[in-house]
Amino acid sequence: MTIYPPVRDEMIRLLSVSRLEPYRQACSGDVKAALALYRWNLELSSALFGSIHYFEVALRNTIDAQLTKDYGQATAWFDRTPALLNSGGQKKVREAKNRISRAGHLVTAGRVVAELELGFWWTVLSSDYNRSLWAPSLKFAFVNARRERLHSEIDEIRKVRNRIAHHEPLFTRSIEADYERLLATAERIDTRLAWWIDATSDVSNVLLRRPSAP
Repeated sequence: MTIYPPVRDEMIRLLSVSRLEPYRQACSGDVKAALALYRWNLELSSALFGSIHYFEVALRNTIDAQLTKDYGQATAWFDRTPALLNSGGQKKVREAKNRISRAGHLVTAGRVVAELELGFWWTVLSSDYNRSLWAPSLKFAFVNARRERLHSEIDEIRKVRNRIAHHEPLFTRSIEADYERLLATAERIDTRLAWWIDATSDVSNVLLRRPSAP
């Protein structure tokens, strides 16, 4: 695609010089190449976010199903008394319920689960819940998983997700390693999930289309 100077200059203004600076530095000061790298980074972000989407939804549903099975017969497990969650977790649940109410929706267990962010589900697998949730319940929701490793790997996936959500560069990371981590962690949930992510992902193809350095 030909980028004409007036369009290029306007896009630099709209995106901001500071935002484009890491791309310009990666391209030895070549502004045209920096814009091409920016476009490619956006394409990669879109492809990887789609793969993370499947993982995130499967993770929260897996945790919810296990905790509902073990603790949620009479009421939702996150509303149980005495509370299964610590004060931080309870606050996240309250905030999720408030967002649902403000949107004009009825607060249901399913809506609360969907509203809770990846950081919440990552925290549920932390050492804070090792004895209260992991040992008696959640370890049975995953395939051959050690809690510490699972928590650490999801943290890396969460960091990538947040970079994408905040429109930050990905080209400085080893996306191949990030993608392999995503697949390996998905296998801890279900091998079919890992297969589905890989079968539907365009990450590998986008990586092959990375613009050449000037």
